[in-house]
Amino acid sequence: MKKVFNKIRGVIIRSSGLLAFLALWEIAPRWGWVDPQFLPPLSSVLKATAVLWDDGFLYTHIIVSLWRVLLGMLLAIVIALPLGFILEGWFPSEAKRLDPLFRLLSHLNPFSLAPVFMLFFGIGELEKLAIITLVAVWPVLFHTITGIRTVDPLIIKTAYSLNVSKLILMQDVLLPGALPTIITGLRVGTQMAVFMLIAAEMLGASAGLGWLVHNSAMLYQIPRMYAGGLCIIVLGICINQIILRIERNSLFWKDSIEFLGQTNRRTVNFTNSLYVPILIGVIAGVLFFGGQEVNRVNSQGLYNKDNMSHHNHPIKVE
Repeated sequence: MKKVFNKIRGVIIRSSGLLAFLALWEIAPRWGWVDPQFLPPLSSVLKATAVLWDDGFLYTHIIVSLWRVLLGMLLAIVIALPLGFILEGWFPSEAKRLDPLFRLLSHLNPFSLAPVFMLFFGIGELEKLAIITLVAVWPVLFHTITGIRTVDPLIIKTAYSLNVSKLILMQDVLLPGALPTIITGLRVGTQMAVFMLIAAEMLGASAGLGWLVHNSAMLYQIPRMYAGGLCIIVLGICINQIILRIERNSLFWKDSIEFLGQTNRRTVNFTNSLYVPILIGVIAGVLFFGGQEVNRVNSQGLYNKDNMSHHNHPIKVE
């Protein structure tokens, strides 16, 4: 019983800052510390969230945004992982020469290239996916290259001396050694993709959490605007926590002597095999249902003026 009490106490202490912030959010507009027209109470924001959910619009916004983030990250992984392994694994000198160019390109603001994206991809889903992919590809690429560089060079030299093929070298040496750093790159890339999603969905979109925030601001529906922002924050936190939980509960790194007689090679074990099919199922579900919602929104013009006029009434502060 004492352990349970101490655990609950620890959770309350760790959450005290967040609870104080939420309480201040509710109290400040009601007590006149801030203008409730610009910062409505938390209860009004939650009420607006419930209205959107009851009408079925919030599900569409969430699943469309998830689809865009997930597909953009998958494209970034498909581009960055092979490129990182090829450059640093096979052509390390070329990787060093290209590093300044990659660093320069990674600092380009995607919206400064918006006319170029519009020229090549038009105003639609391809443009948004291109922007999200461009932002997410660099963290994955840099962390992949960095992870490969941290692999013990003695093991790589021993593998070459035994005429190990490039494929086996990549699969049994480079990938296990670089995987922790790669996962960190995936986390960083996902966070940047979620942030960029907000701005990308303001470019000619008709659904999504970013579009919800922008549309609500234009219609001066402030509680609904904060509801969209709150959903974006929760979405980003959930995605980050899922990646952390998969890393902690499903992957296990340990020293091994099973390869080339070395004792410091790191192998990867899946300590919980259920995470892999569950993750694949979730990804497939988001891609399938999200793709359906994207097609429905884009083809039917779901969020036209008639549809949105239902939400143009103000939510009063009670």
